[in-house]
Parts: sequence; structure tokens; C-alpha cells
Amino acid sequence: MKAIPTGEVEAPSDAEQRVLEAIRIRGVADFSAQPPESRQLRATFLEQLIAGSRPEWPALRGPLKIRGASIKGPIRALPTSRDGPGMTLLFWSCDFDTTVDFSGADLLSLRLVDCTLPAFIGISLSTKADLDLSGSHFSGVCDHISDLADVGSCAVHLNHAHIGGRLLLSATSNSRFETNGSVRMDGARIESSVELHGALLRDDDEPALSVRSAVIGGNVELLLGHGHRCEVHGEVSLAAAHITGDLNCQSAILHNPTGRALHCEDLVVESVFLSRDDPDLPFLACGRLNFLTATIGGSFFMTNARLCPGPDYVGLLGRGGPVAMNLQQMRVSNALVLFNIGALEPAGQMAEIDTIKPVEGWFMMAGAHMNTLILDVGTGWPAPGFLDIDGMSYERVRHVGGSDPTTASKKWLRQQFVNGEPDAATYRPQPYEQLTRVMRDSGLTKEADAIAVEKIRMRLEARVDSPWLRVFPHLLMFISHHGYSTSRAVFSFLAFVILGAVMYTAAIGVFDQPFFPFEQPPEPTTYVLPVGLGSVDVPLGCPGLDAVQYALDFALPVINLGQDTFCRFVPTGPARWLWLTLHSLFAIFGAALSAVVVLTLTGVLRRD
Repeated sequence: MKAIPTGEVEAPSDAEQRVLEAIRIRGVADFSAQPPESRQLRATFLEQLIAGSRPEWPALRGPLKIRGASIKGPIRALPTSRDGPGMTLLFWSCDFDTTVDFSGADLLSLRLVDCTLPAFIGISLSTKADLDLSGSHFSGVCDHISDLADVGSCAVHLNHAHIGGRLLLSATSNSRFETNGSVRMDGARIESSVELHGALLRDDDEPALSVRSAVIGGNVELLLGHGHRCEVHGEVSLAAAHITGDLNCQSAILHNPTGRALHCEDLVVESVFLSRDDPDLPFLACGRLNFLTATIGGSFFMTNARLCPGPDYVGLLGRGGPVAMNLQQMRVSNALVLFNIGALEPAGQMAEIDTIKPVEGWFMMAGAHMNTLILDVGTGWPAPGFLDIDGMSYERVRHVGGSDPTTASKKWLRQQFVNGEPDAATYRPQPYEQLTRVMRDSGLTKEADAIAVEKIRMRLEARVDSPWLRVFPHLLMFISHHGYSTSRAVFSFLAFVILGAVMYTAAIGVFDQPFFPFEQPPEPTTYVLPVGLGSVDVPLGCPGLDAVQYALDFALPVINLGQDTFCRFVPTGPARWLWLTLHSLFAIFGAALSAVVVLTLTGVLRRD
């Protein structure tokens, strides 16, 4: 604790006498109606008053209340006792010409409301109730601080402070909380909420708001206040912070296009709201939103938001690009809700839902886990090729916006690929397998099969080997959707049989006698019986031949319908070998096709 400077004791001025008189009657020393020269109070006078070093002055037995004063000189750490109840200091609309230093002080409550000052330093400050800096303006110039570490352009410095109530950094009906420099509370412990309603923070070099490794007993709120949106120019950092309540950024404006707009790596919080609470005031963020390895005890909402990506990320899925959101390895106990998200329009305008432009920046969600995924494909995702969901897992999925689950899911999964077309570098089977499992567990068997088929289709499209090596998989896809469609397999087989029947019927039209009784050669027309039995005339052809049954018999090698033992296909003439080749191929492909039908019906071909 710093000692109060000693020296010649000056008599109180008229303005200071007014303060002493207010203390005697436990009232407010109000200078708001006084001329400027009658508002001045010495910082040393306030230090002595608070310390009780002038026994001739009335003792502070209640709050010190001062309004509209102009305070000259630096206020340094106050010699307060940690054993007593502490005191309450209330300053309204006061003007401090130098930095206020309350480092190490132990107070009941402190309010600097609608004040103007260069900076407020409260390293290791302790209050038993609220710390209220609402409506105050901070220039960010930390002067007259000789024994503190370099605080740079810090406007409010509360590192390692202990606030027993709320920390209020909000707009008031008279003024907006505004800083030119950072607001820091790294390692602080705040028992209730941190409120920045309508605040305006600026710092281009350092985090404009730094709450790293802090412990917050309530919410962190960047909300609308007294007609002002909370606006931060620079990084908002909550890395490794523990927030018992919610992170609520409804209708906030976060602007840091060259870096991270919101840095929440390793954050522990109940719920996150990156959304809007007014139809005309969307959540706007220009810069990267980073929730890497964050833990969300409730839900994560990003709805009605407009984004512009932050700097490029190199090496992602074989290519770089700007990053809009990094949710990798994030854990959400309840729901992740992504709805009505689009690119930031010029001047931050809110586009109609049917004209929303996709965000051309990465949504990095690899390894993230949530209980429920709620999304609208049409308005909640980036441009194609900017979605990384490899390794993301969830227990339930819900699509909003009117699309059927299968169509919406296919569209969502295709967002992983540039122009919706996969290649060997971008195709990953896990997102399809994850969604298939979830749909199947939810009883959506048909939809699950459709996604499983889509996985195979994307795999085939992504392969870069010889097209000839893909013939059979493509045929399986065409015939039975790789075993997932029994009806398609059966219809494919029936269509093949009909094709064979057409072929044999055409042969009858081409040749006079393409079919002969199996025991009779095509020529001569007289069948020679075994030795000693003579001969007998047999008419050419197979009367009553059914081309459909004949085709079916050859397409089903396991089941004998008797057609292939009754008649044989023996065309004549120049095209004889062509037709015999077609006949042989029909029998071979029929056997293969019937095997596919059996494997489909038994489920052997399915691979979830």
C-alpha cells in the first residue's frame, strides 16, 4: 500500500469546506450548479479525508458523496483497513485531471458515474459490493503512475481485483461508458455480473476487453443500453475465464477485422448468445470468433447474426482462407443453434432472410460435440467449401426452415466441398457416418439410408483413380444404392429380365428359327434316334416359347424354371456370334444381378 504524501498542510478551500459540511449532515456535496472555479477539489484533500488523518475534520461515518466536482492531482491507493466494513465512495459527473489509482484498496463500494478521467487503476482492488464506472469516459492515458508496471494504453485496469458485487461498465441516461484504451480484468474475481450495456470500447493494439482467466459469478453482458448498442473496436478476450452465468452479446458490434473479434479459447460458461434481441439490430462481428476447446454447460446460440471473417488460416484441409468461426473441440452440453447467419452487408445492414449472402469464411467445427444440433441450411452456414465438420459429434439433429431432413442434410454436408463437389483432399466419411447413426437412433431409418447412400456417392465422386476401377461401385449404386434400397434392387432385376425378354423376342423376329428343342440340332430336321430305333421327324422351333420366362430362367441360375432345358438359343446366319455373345452376357450379368438382389435383401451390402 502506498503512503500518502506528507508536507505542508493546507487549509481546506471553500469547495472543500462544502464537502466537509456535507459529511456532517450525511448529504451530497453537489457542485453541479457552481461555476468552474468553485468546483475544484485537491486529490490530497480527498486522500486525507478518506484516511482520517485530520482529526479536526468530521469523520466519515457513511458514504462520501460528491457530484460535479473537478478533482486536481492524482488519487493514489487509499489506506483503508481490511478488518472493518469498508467505506463507500460515490462520485457523480466529476472531472479527474489525472489517473485514479485505487490499487490494493479495500472498499465497501465504489462508484464513478458519468465521470471523465484519463484512466482507472484498480489492481488487486477489493470491494464488498458493486464497482460502478457507468457513463464515464476514459482517455486511456495512464499518467502519474510511478510504481506500477507498464499499463500501456489501459483505460481501466482491474487485474486480480475482487469485486463482491457487480462490475458496471454501462451507459447511463446521461452518458455512454466510453474508453480509448483497454479494459482489463485478467485474473479478477467478480461475484456477480459484468455489465457492458451500451458501452463503447476502443483499442487497436491490445484486447479492448480482456477478461482472461477471470472468475465471474454471474453473466458477462454486452447488451443494448439506453439506446446504445455495445460496441467494441478491438479484441474481446475471455480466454480461460470461468463464467457461472451466460455470455450474452445480443445485438453487440464486435470489430477487429485483422484478428480475433471474440477470443474464448478454454472458456467455461453456462450459455452463449451471439444473436439479436431486436429485429433491426443484428449481432455483428468482423473478425474471427474463436471458441476453441470452450466448454458450454447449456446452449450456444448464433441466430440473426452477420459476420465478416478474420485473417487467413493456413493449412486447413489442404487450403487456407479467412476464418469466421473456430469451434474446434468445443463441448456443448445442450444445443448448438445456428440460424439466419449471413455475410455482413455494407454499413452493417440487415438483409432479408431470402437475400442473405453466405459467409465466405471458414466455420471450423472439427471435433466439436453437442447434445443437439439445430440449424437451417439455407441461412445458417458459410459458402460451399468453408465448412470443416470432420469429427464433430452430436446426439440429435433438427432442421428448421421447412426443408425435409434428407434434403436439408445433404445440402448441409455438401457445404464441405467447393461448389458442392468433393475431391480426395476434402472428402471425409465421418460427417456422413455421424449423421447416419443419429438418424438411425432416432428411428429415421429411411432418412439414415439416404445419408449412407450419399456418403458412398460422395466417396465415388471424390476418388481420383482410374474410371475403370469405379465401374462396379457405380453399378452397385445404380442397381441398389449399395444395398440400401431393396425396392431399387428388385426393380433393377425385373427391368433386366424384361430387357432379356425384349432381346429374345427381337431374335425371333430376326431369325426364322432361333430356338430349337434342346435335344434336336438345327439341321437336319430329322432327329436320329439311338441305334436300332430308327429316326423321327421333329418340327423346327419351340412352339409356345415364352420369352419372359426364358429370360427369367437364364437370369436366375440358382432357380430352374425348366426353360433352359426345354429350348436352346441357336441363331444362324452372319449375326450368329453377336447374338450368342449377347446371350452369354445376359446369363453372366443376370447371375451377378441376382446375387446383388440376394445380398441387398439380406443386408450384407450395407455399410453405415
